[in-house]
Amino acid sequence: MIKLITIDVDGTLVTPLKRLTQKNIKEIDRVRDLGVHIALASGRPFHSMERYIERLGLMEEGHFSVCQNGSYIVDNATKKPIAGSYQTVEDLIRLDELMADFDVQVSAMDDVGFYTRHKNPSIYTQMDAVINSLTLTTVNYKDFPEDMRFGRFLILGSRASIKQVLANMPKEVSENYYAVQTAPFLIEVMNKTANKGHAVRQMAARLGISADEIMSIGNEKNDIPMLEQTGFPVAMANSVPELKAHAKFITKSNLQSGVGYAVERLIDNGLKRFQ
Repeated sequence: MIKLITIDVDGTLVTPLKRLTQKNIKEIDRVRDLGVHIALASGRPFHSMERYIERLGLMEEGHFSVCQNGSYIVDNATKKPIAGSYQTVEDLIRLDELMADFDVQVSAMDDVGFYTRHKNPSIYTQMDAVINSLTLTTVNYKDFPEDMRFGRFLILGSRASIKQVLANMPKEVSENYYAVQTAPFLIEVMNKTANKGHAVRQMAARLGISADEIMSIGNEKNDIPMLEQTGFPVAMANSVPELKAHAKFITKSNLQSGVGYAVERLIDNGLKRFQ
């Protein structure tokens, strides 16, 4: 029986216009009332997910949020992190140096700010700050306090530039960090131990829930570790092919309330896995 559902946000829970559908709200309300724990799992910081959490009635004890691709987990009831794997100012400066030969910009994010050293941020940098509901601040990375901590770094550029980075990723990055493409214009870089799958394992252990009792729903490459760690992995119809290969069920697209459709099927099947 499913006791925990982990749901990605962008491309999964919300529409391309970043809205919740009535179908998704209704079915999440129903399954929550049956005692199932719900956790949103996103590349976003908690601040950027909070309006969805509130609308879905998930601010109560027993519901959590996996933030910035598993960099930290927040207890929704207290709005406080309960676990985290962060990166340092030194990490940021080094990544920026390693990306100097590519036509991209390296930015950083914590739970309250989106930071760039570029006085003329690219449209990709500006757009990602808006998506995450954070103010874009221009700062010299060497001016950050030494104890500053970041959930994720962002390599932003055109589709062609991102492809070039992926094809020529410096060994220092691939060996020491968790780097994953999450959009055509974006590569996200996290602590080596940070991913959604690891965070879900930590959260499940805290709740006393086994992997077989978890349903996960996602659409992008950064959701793969989450699907790999859960007993009932579900892919959106609009998922990338790499993720669909890990799914046991493919639901409808995010435009068609695919989350609500899958949750409704789960409820109708007595909270047991279905085909």
